[in-house]
Amino acid sequence: MMKVCLNLDKTKKYLLACSYGPDSMCLFDLLLKNGYDFEIAHVNYHLRKEEPEEMKDLKKICKNFKIPLHIIDVKMPKGVNEEGWARDVRYNYFSKLGKQTNIKNILIAHNEDDYIETYFLQKKRNSVVSFYGLKKETNYKGVNIIRPLLCYKKADLLNYCDENKIHYGIDYSNFDISYLRNDIRKNIVSKMDNEERKKILNDIEKENKKISEDFEEISKFIEEPIGFLKNRVTGLSTYKLQLLLIKILEIKGIYCPISQKFVKQFKEILLKEKNWHKELKDGVYLCVDYGFVSIYELVKREYFYKINELPNTIFKLNPNAILYKKIIGEGTYIKSGLKTNEVYVLNNGVKKKIRRCFIDWKMPFIYRLMWPGIYDKNGNLIYVPHYQEKILNQSNSPLLFNLNNFIK
Repeated sequence: MMKVCLNLDKTKKYLLACSYGPDSMCLFDLLLKNGYDFEIAHVNYHLRKEEPEEMKDLKKICKNFKIPLHIIDVKMPKGVNEEGWARDVRYNYFSKLGKQTNIKNILIAHNEDDYIETYFLQKKRNSVVSFYGLKKETNYKGVNIIRPLLCYKKADLLNYCDENKIHYGIDYSNFDISYLRNDIRKNIVSKMDNEERKKILNDIEKENKKISEDFEEISKFIEEPIGFLKNRVTGLSTYKLQLLLIKILEIKGIYCPISQKFVKQFKEILLKEKNWHKELKDGVYLCVDYGFVSIYELVKREYFYKINELPNTIFKLNPNAILYKKIIGEGTYIKSGLKTNEVYVLNNGVKKKIRRCFIDWKMPFIYRLMWPGIYDKNGNLIYVPHYQEKILNQSNSPLLFNLNNFIK
């Protein structure tokens, strides 16, 4: 019988990402038999006909062993990359659920085959990455992602399931070689003998060591808040600049490929004395603002509140401010989406378009997308908070708010 050692801390609680496939059900059984404290997180994608029956079985097993089960039901939008969409959905769900349950350690049942497949996939795509293969531990949006089975082959886990009579489901889409990963799995990884595996694992280790050294070199360019001064990096090679962008994405817990072609174009942007922005993926922006470069994730863009119904976790009113009485009149409301051609009357009576205010205040692009405006009951713009770097310290402003509610 195969021996599997998880090397996990029994004083901690874990959240197991369980698809009901053989890998995650093997890990389920190992956690159960070795006395670990854990709960289950499952994503129902509604993509396969077998899912309802698998869901029924998983619920029954969790009920029998009194293991809390968390499920999210999702449906894939049209026109998206299926693999990328599914990955973002599940990892974002694990992060959110981990914070809700206060379980900050998420277990993923990736194995050695997944590790090698990912390496070949990265190479096939000519990807520049922060790490080849899969990391045993990493942080994603405030939770720890742990992969305790990376040193075991897929065949080992299947044998364990068979020997212990563990029920699991089969995702037949994994046999569709029109997907590059499946093609690599079937035609390369499954045909490797032990010596070939050993050599590949050694090659991956060497390449990751080199990447680690390169990251150490470029880390000196990263400034607080997370980003870099563009005049410091114009001499970097395309590869080093690409690593720098990837590193910042990694720090922010954002998965987004950065191509070499894009970085070459970006280098040209950095040589120009202009502000610039680019949406890398939905809600994720790369911005150049007044000589500083950063990557932001916009988590809340549109909002509308009556002034007397403001959530105090986001906005706070300052009754000691001179303009306080002006903004709390009957019917006043606050909303995002200031139009750049709207006219705002400043405290000294001067009229300015919002676009001009933003420029004069040197407001970064991402803040402009969600900056609040306060309007009277007739829809007239009556107040716009002046931009300062430390928003919460605007003692003269009648409206204080926390930018962390909007961007990461």
